[in-house]
Amino acid sequence: MSETKKFQVPSPIPEKLYRLIDGFRLSKALFAACELEVFDKLRSASSPQSADDITKALSSDLDATTRLMDTLVAMELLEKFKQGDQWLYSNSEMATKFLTKDSPDSYLDMIALINKTSYFMFGNLESAVLEGTTQWKKTFGMSAEDWFPNYCNTEEAKLRFMGAMHCNSLYASYAAAKAIDLSAYRSCCDLGGAVGTLAYALCQFYPEMKVTVCDLEPAVSLAHHFRPSVEACPNQANVSFAVGDFFKPETIPKAELYVLSHVLHDWSEDKVDLILSNVYKCLPSGGGLLICERILNEDKRGPLPTLIYSLLMLVSTGGKERSAREYKHLLEKHGFIDVQAKRVYFTQDAIFCRKM
Repeated sequence: MSETKKFQVPSPIPEKLYRLIDGFRLSKALFAACELEVFDKLRSASSPQSADDITKALSSDLDATTRLMDTLVAMELLEKFKQGDQWLYSNSEMATKFLTKDSPDSYLDMIALINKTSYFMFGNLESAVLEGTTQWKKTFGMSAEDWFPNYCNTEEAKLRFMGAMHCNSLYASYAAAKAIDLSAYRSCCDLGGAVGTLAYALCQFYPEMKVTVCDLEPAVSLAHHFRPSVEACPNQANVSFAVGDFFKPETIPKAELYVLSHVLHDWSEDKVDLILSNVYKCLPSGGGLLICERILNEDKRGPLPTLIYSLLMLVSTGGKERSAREYKHLLEKHGFIDVQAKRVYFTQDAIFCRKM
C-alpha cells in the first residue's frame, strides 16, 4: 500500500464571515419583496397562496418569484406548507405586523426610503472613508438639498417620507418617554419633532404636560395625517405644532423642557454646537433637555447597530453617533449640568441634562 503524502488542507471560510459577506443580499431580498408588495398580496388573499397565485398577482416570472418566496421562508418572513401536491405560502406573524401597508406598526415607508437612499449610498462607503464626506453627489449626482425635493415631489411622496420618520421612532418614542422621570415639567418643546410621534408619547405618560412640536413648515403641514385617534391617545389635545428652526433661536417656542430626538447625530460639530447653544439660551434656569440618540459603548466596540448607523451618518449627513462620555463632555461644554445617560432600546437611548 502506497504511503499517503502529507498535504495542507485549505482553511474553511468561517460561517460568521460568510454571513457578513452575504448580508446585503438578505437586505435586498427583503427590500424587493416589500417593493413588489408580496406581503400585502398574501395578506389581502382570503387563504394561503401558491407561488403561481403570487406570480399572477405580480405579473412576474414564476421561477424567479418562487425563488424569492422560498428565500423569504428561510428568512422567517413567510411560512410554507404543502397541501395536496402544491406548496402554499402565507405571511409570518412578524411580516403581517411590520411589512404590510394597513398595519399600524408598518415599517414599509422606512424600508422604501432605505431601499432608495442608504442602500445605494453605502456602495460608496470606500469614498466616504477616504474623503470623510457625504456621498450624495457621487451616488445620485446631486446634493442632499437637491435630492430631497426630487424625491418628495408629490404629496404622496412627502407623506411616505414623513411616514418613514414616524414608523422609525414609533415604539422607541414610547420607550424614551418613560426612560427618565420628566414629571416636574409642565411645558415641553420637541425641536425637529416632525409629525409629533414623540410628543404624543410624552403626553401619554405626562398628562399635565403641554408639548409643542417645532419643525419646518413642510413637516408641520403634514402632521395632521399622523395624529393618533382619541382612543389611542386621549391626551392628544395637549400637543400643538409651531413652525420654527432650531438654528434660529427667535423662532423657538419657550418651554421648561426641550427635546432633541435624532437631531444631533445628523449635523457636523459646528452645527451641533449652534443647536445646543440655542437651546441653552432658550431654557429657563432649572429647565431640562432630553436627547434621544443611539449611544456607543465607551470603548466604541458596540453596539454593532449603532456603529453601522454612525457609518450611515458618515455617508449621508456628515454627523456621527457618540458615547455617553462624549455627550457629557459636549453638554457640559455648553453649560448643562447633571448629565445622565440611559440605555433604552436598540434604536434609541436617552441623555438628560439641566440648565443651572
